[in-house]
Amino acid sequence: MTNKPKKNTSEQKTGKTPANTQRSKSEQKKTAKDARPEKSRGNRSSAGRSSSGKNSPSRGSSSRSSSGKPTPAPSGSGSGPRGSNAEGIISLHNRGFGFLIVPEGQDIFIPLDNVGKAMDGDTVRVRIESRPRGKNPIGRVESILKEGRREFVGLYTRKDGKPRVIPEDDSLTRPIEVKNPGQARSGQVVVVSRDGTIGEVIGYPDAPGVDVQMVLRSRDLPYEYPAELNRIAQNIPQPNMRKLKKNRLDFRKQLTFTIDPESAKDFDDAISLKQLPGGMFELAVHIADVSHFVAPGSKIDEEAAKRSTSIYLLNHVATMLPERLANDLCSLKPGVDRPAFSVIMTVSSRGEVLSYRIQESIIKSDRRFTYEQVEEILNGGYDPLGKTIHLLQAVSLLLRRQREETGSIDFNASVPVISLNEDGTPESIEPSRRLDAHRLVEECMLTANRTVARHIEKIGSLPFVYRIHQRPEAEDARTFLNLLKAQGINYRIPEDELESEDYRKLLSIIENLEFKDLIEKVALRSMTKAVYSVENQGHFGLAFDAYTHFTSPIRRYPDLLVHRLLKEYGRTGISLSEAEAKKRKNELQRLCNHASEAESTATDVEREYIRIKSMQFLKDHLGEDHEGIITGVTSFGLFVQLKDFMIDGLVHISDMKDDHYIFDGENYQLKGEKRKAVLRLGDPVKVRINRVSVEEQKADFRLIEHPA
Repeated sequence: MTNKPKKNTSEQKTGKTPANTQRSKSEQKKTAKDARPEKSRGNRSSAGRSSSGKNSPSRGSSSRSSSGKPTPAPSGSGSGPRGSNAEGIISLHNRGFGFLIVPEGQDIFIPLDNVGKAMDGDTVRVRIESRPRGKNPIGRVESILKEGRREFVGLYTRKDGKPRVIPEDDSLTRPIEVKNPGQARSGQVVVVSRDGTIGEVIGYPDAPGVDVQMVLRSRDLPYEYPAELNRIAQNIPQPNMRKLKKNRLDFRKQLTFTIDPESAKDFDDAISLKQLPGGMFELAVHIADVSHFVAPGSKIDEEAAKRSTSIYLLNHVATMLPERLANDLCSLKPGVDRPAFSVIMTVSSRGEVLSYRIQESIIKSDRRFTYEQVEEILNGGYDPLGKTIHLLQAVSLLLRRQREETGSIDFNASVPVISLNEDGTPESIEPSRRLDAHRLVEECMLTANRTVARHIEKIGSLPFVYRIHQRPEAEDARTFLNLLKAQGINYRIPEDELESEDYRKLLSIIENLEFKDLIEKVALRSMTKAVYSVENQGHFGLAFDAYTHFTSPIRRYPDLLVHRLLKEYGRTGISLSEAEAKKRKNELQRLCNHASEAESTATDVEREYIRIKSMQFLKDHLGEDHEGIITGVTSFGLFVQLKDFMIDGLVHISDMKDDHYIFDGENYQLKGEKRKAVLRLGDPVKVRINRVSVEEQKADFRLIEHPA
């Protein structure tokens, strides 16, 4: 079984995405002078973000908790005098210190010794002890007003005869002393309460499925869908198509098909295409009509809103909807009548959308294609529907050219694809391939999403859910440009304001370079994170003036909201009063904030699970030599990514015996004092896999060969 079933659109790739390079928990705690405090556990290291040597942690006025979640404003602020108190939510870093989040002022820095018994996410009262000039106020936790979490997942041990649980969550830097172990045995993964009572034994770490539960439940994420809601879903009847067709477009006689990964079960989008006179085309994107089955405010809706997204962990999916809905009633399965929500667009020979309709429909998919099957057709293989597939590719190329002309960025970095056997053991890891079939589907979905967003902008200022992506911050743009300069690419722009067109040009420049994937990942991290908002601020990465998410309501709650809003506005027009519009907008923004947080958490969880499986796989390759590329340079060594497996590990500077190396952070390199060898970011090297720890999610390599 391989990595999931979700569509990897260009838009989904934008945002501050950590590289696959990841330091262990222990290594993180040793490197305060070499890296900025990571904002989430998924961001354990950064390719090319070598430190400038500063060791004073500081944060601005806009902050997130260690789980990546924005926190509410405290009462009081960081602007009070020495000796004053402030209340709010504490965000703990994996090196032990923390911050009291102050959205409208300076966050208050809480040193390790001043944290007391507070845990990440607790609401606390902090006393301000000092105000160093040019730095964050320094405070001490005086009391815990409200506990953020009651239970934690971790490894139960009896080291030195003392029973304790080592938390899985990086933000919990201290072991939890166990007072009541129950039936737990040393070495098992358990659920422990703050008072030291072990309430549940999950199992030994190497048992099938335990690692999945561990990464999910360590963040309070559900492993299974509630039984009550599964029963409710099982009782939802098949839709009455005879009744539905009275108010819907009927596409059942038009050729329609889906294109998805081979392992997909939830088919939430289908495509129809017709050639029109005058060199034009009718492109119809049909999306599963989840809103037909899930009523606002129902128990299933409340659970879906809480989850907000499906989480894909290779052989396990924590679905947003019950399986009965996700994989059956809503899924656009071949040969089955299904209610859908369709965007029917007339596309010109230049790739412009000249007109459109957005309407509820009924479809019957004629064929379920995999990406590989479509790719074979595009490469000349015969298929009865081959003519339509080739025509669809032609239309997608027109759409892509039109998008690129406006400066839209198209990232193409590979990611590791892991295959597991039936018991969850990794069998192989290889770089992903982005096929023409992927691009074909991406263009159709991007165009449908953009058309829906523009439709709302056209009909009036109505409360809506947009997908926004702001331009990079000046500091991040400078860091990216400096890294390029160190690689011999001197790209000049005025005032460090990178435009989307600049990114597109730079990606074109590095297209055939050996370190292309590395530069793409650093380019991604220089960008802000795409989020959901009721305020349309455009989409920087796509260079779109308006964008939304409409095409995946089975796995994304914002898409379900968009469907409901489109239906409501289609029926009622713009009849909302000012008070109604304001109330709707506030509620939608609350849901947008939660969806953005849930997406960030899901991304971290998926990355961590990939890392765990990568370490399990690498353990069977100890002692082997592999080609790699330097993806990070720090004062304590080099991070190297293996070319064959796309797994990162650390070459510690203490193991580099051939010389004494000096860290040059400005140029992203280590320089040998005696032999004058220079090891730069992006250099090819050969390393030996020296040590692997699945528990620490850490691999140590030894340098075998490197450039002179």
